[in-house]
Amino acid sequence: LLRTLAGMQPPLAGRVVVAGEDLRELGPRRLARHLAVVLTDRIVVEALTATALVELGRYPYTGWSGRLAAADHAIVQRSLAAVGAQDLAGRSVAELSDGERQKVMIARALAQEPEVLLLDEVTAFLDLPHRVEVLRILRRLAHDEGKAVLLSTHDLELALRNADRLWLLPKGGPLVAGGAGELIESGVFERTFGSAVAEMVALPGRVS
Repeated sequence: LLRTLAGMQPPLAGRVVVAGEDLRELGPRRLARHLAVVLTDRIVVEALTATALVELGRYPYTGWSGRLAAADHAIVQRSLAAVGAQDLAGRSVAELSDGERQKVMIARALAQEPEVLLLDEVTAFLDLPHRVEVLRILRRLAHDEGKAVLLSTHDLELALRNADRLWLLPKGGPLVAGGAGELIESGVFERTFGSAVAEMVALPGRVS
């Protein structure tokens, strides 16, 4: 789904509209100004520093030379600061932990100055402290900076605790959308995952 929304593979039916235009009519540079993508696929960029990796996010705005202006460098630094990665700026990507690398990848996406962030299993392979930190960053970007953040995950608890709205794709069934409390009360989790999983789901502020 995320790859289709990002224009990386064609839709099975219908079309994707971005800012009122068919995604297929947008060139790579124009699309990158609207959407930024962070996938689970590991990109081989070990020869770059964290700053150089984030600078790649300015590609949609540079001319044919690819040179960054002072304003671009300022945006790169702000993007690193937004995810708390200023101290990683000069380090090689090869030296970074999975959690540090994920923060830098999010900073690269932010450097594109997109309206929408698409993230695929962004907390996969991270330990608990880094999962919490990455989700805190994404919530702040959504609530404080007005970014639209669309995150795919198999971690039900993570989704329930952090998402403002959920899309659930039951096997063989239609997409179900709603807030966490609304979906819990509807019984869709019990029907989808079974009672054992449903018993683990709790609304914030409720003891059961």
